[in-house]
Amino acid sequence: MLTIVYDHHQRELNQKMIDIQHNSHIHILCNTHVHINHHNCLETIILKGIPKEIEEIALSIGGLKGVKFSKLTRASSF
Repeated sequence: MLTIVYDHHQRELNQKMIDIQHNSHIHILCNTHVHINHHNCLETIILKGIPKEIEEIALSIGGLKGVKFSKLTRASSF
């Protein structure tokens, strides 16, 4: 699960995050969006795939200008 907090007023940030998700080979199982306050949103993205590719998408999204917090939480499916 990738958890991010970002400034939704940051120009083109939403589109960049969507593009990264759509252009990856990772399965996006679920995406939730919460409005924290006037400037900040929290998003959780549930991902399934090869761990290295999940880490790459997490780094790509976390490195975007306007992303204030990014944390990848790992879980295993049996």
